[in-house]
Amino acid sequence: MEGFEEYSRTLKEKWFRSAADCLQDQYIIRNYPDYTQKLITLFRPLPEEKTETEDDEEGAGDKRMDLMELQYYFEQAGAGLSKNEVFCTSAALYNLGQREIIKKYRFWGKIFGLEKNYIIAEVELTEEETTQRIEEQERLEEERRAALEEAEAEAEQEAKPEEIIPRPPKSMYKKPPDVPPEKIGEGTNQKVYFVCNRPGEEWIELPNVTPQQITAARQIRRYFTGNLDTEMFTYPPFPGKEINYLRAQIARISAGTQISPLGFYNFGEDEEEEVEEEEGEERIPVPNAAFEPVPLRDLLDPSMSFWVHHGRHILKQGRTKWWNPKQKSEDEVEESIHEKEEEEEEEVEPEVGPPMFTPLSEDAALETMPAWSVRIGSQIVKDTAIAFVRSNLWPGAFAFAAGRKSDNIYLGWGHKYVAHNYSPPGMESIQTEYPLGPEIMEIEDPSVEQEEAWRLAREKKKARPEEEEEEEEEGEEEEDED
Repeated sequence: MEGFEEYSRTLKEKWFRSAADCLQDQYIIRNYPDYTQKLITLFRPLPEEKTETEDDEEGAGDKRMDLMELQYYFEQAGAGLSKNEVFCTSAALYNLGQREIIKKYRFWGKIFGLEKNYIIAEVELTEEETTQRIEEQERLEEERRAALEEAEAEAEQEAKPEEIIPRPPKSMYKKPPDVPPEKIGEGTNQKVYFVCNRPGEEWIELPNVTPQQITAARQIRRYFTGNLDTEMFTYPPFPGKEINYLRAQIARISAGTQISPLGFYNFGEDEEEEVEEEEGEERIPVPNAAFEPVPLRDLLDPSMSFWVHHGRHILKQGRTKWWNPKQKSEDEVEESIHEKEEEEEEEVEPEVGPPMFTPLSEDAALETMPAWSVRIGSQIVKDTAIAFVRSNLWPGAFAFAAGRKSDNIYLGWGHKYVAHNYSPPGMESIQTEYPLGPEIMEIEDPSVEQEEAWRLAREKKKARPEEEEEEEEEGEEEEDED
């Protein structure tokens, strides 16, 4: 009965409304008037101290990007946002870029959610801000270590004396050491990401990603809700909330889909030799000023030999640079030769990923399709046509190359392609908590006959050493007489 009135109204409107009436009912989205008030703030003029002239004099104009121009190229590939959303997003990015801590920014992409979507901006911080954050991170790490040492010292002082009743055996399981996260400005934490649900809303900075979060994100599949504070109920358990899961997926997508034409990026001609000499120094790719455009026929080659990765590969550890779990500090005591030989046998081989600027031709193909697909933007005007590349492993990742311009974008659900239906990993086998032995094994009580036999055997065992001593003394006396 509830739907009858609505059906009756619709039927009357259909029969009694004139066919020449061109007016249409306006549908107003819920809470849209409140959102328009936020949207108006994007188009207000900036304060006088941050005019375009002063920004250009200070060199801040280098951090700007023309999102409308990039949208022109991506529209030809069938990927992009509506013009209204692109214009509002461009204004929101410009307001974000006015912060003093930001050196450069770019539109990373958009991830869809069940309730809301995420608009993502990739940001490069200034050197002063990066140094300050690294020092703060090291200070917090030192405080955490000091707190752990104090807790262990207190536990040793408060240890209870041994009781007459034997304590249960201790567990032999040793938890493997946690892989430390990469520093700010390096590896998976090289860039900082800001997100918002719609243009005009507040930009929220995502936290740094940890190897444990990346490892867990590789084993689960969960759609985003659009709320950063949503709890994650998954198996294996994810260490964090949706805000951490979003950051882990962004790191995985960036590592696998950030591509460019061959020679578009390099390590810098002046600093290349110095960086190679320093061990442990991370080489950051920079745009090549002397880049010569790759011919269109080479970019459209199905072998994908003229497209390369400029994002660092994430190892199984969840880091771009391998960390040795058995490395020790210099203050440790010297061990014996035998222990050193055992350590040499148990040394872990370092994991090595593909080097920077690896061509896409070396990527593993999927079961039914290649990892990448390339096509031309226009078959009619090939002189000014554009080459587009689409990732089949991460649906929603696109890249284009037009002369000296190239860029990447992601518009998808934030999940990897799976040929078969997803099935969560099975439960792990139960581990033995204590070593098997008579102390913890159930044994039947002995009978009276068995106890008597055990007592006699024990008495004989005690008497045997006395007899042996008497025989030895007699033997010594005989030798003395001889």
